[in-house]
Order: sequence, then C-alpha cells, then structure tokens
Amino acid sequence: MLERFMSLRADKFEILRKKPAHDDFDFSFLVSDDHLQRFKKEELINFMLEFIQGIDKEISEMKLSVINHSRMAACFFTNGLANNKIE
Repeated sequence: MLERFMSLRADKFEILRKKPAHDDFDFSFLVSDDHLQRFKKEELINFMLEFIQGIDKEISEMKLSVINHSRMAACFFTNGLANNKIE
C-alpha cells in the first residue's frame, strides 16, 4: 500500500524513485548531480530525514490504533462470554 502511494506521488518528490531500488525496500531516493546543484545538500538531507521520521510516526500511530481497537474488541468478547453487561 505504501509502495503504491509513493509511486503515484514520486513526481511531486523529485528525489523519490518511482520504483524502489531493491525488492525488499518500500521506497528509495535517487539524488542526482542536478539535484545537488539545484538544492543545498543540507536541505536534501533534512527532507529525507523528516520524510522518514514522518512515515515512522504515522506507522507508530497506526500500530497504537490497531492495539487499542484489539483491546476494545477483546473486552467486548470476554464480557460477552462472561455474560456481563457491556458498557
């Protein structure tokens, strides 16, 4: 899902490859000499770091959401087995 999202938006992120460099990767960056001339190296590095941190943050939030939903489902299930009133 992430790979498809990235490949559709690769044109917006000029240094993002449309297809990952390796099958095990979800995405990869391609920084050419042209990019280095147009952008500062620090800006490119900051962009990549912020991009990866943003994805990491979103994945962590999704994991927490799944855990919370699982916990609620388990609570409903166990209350149903115990014939307790569900609140």
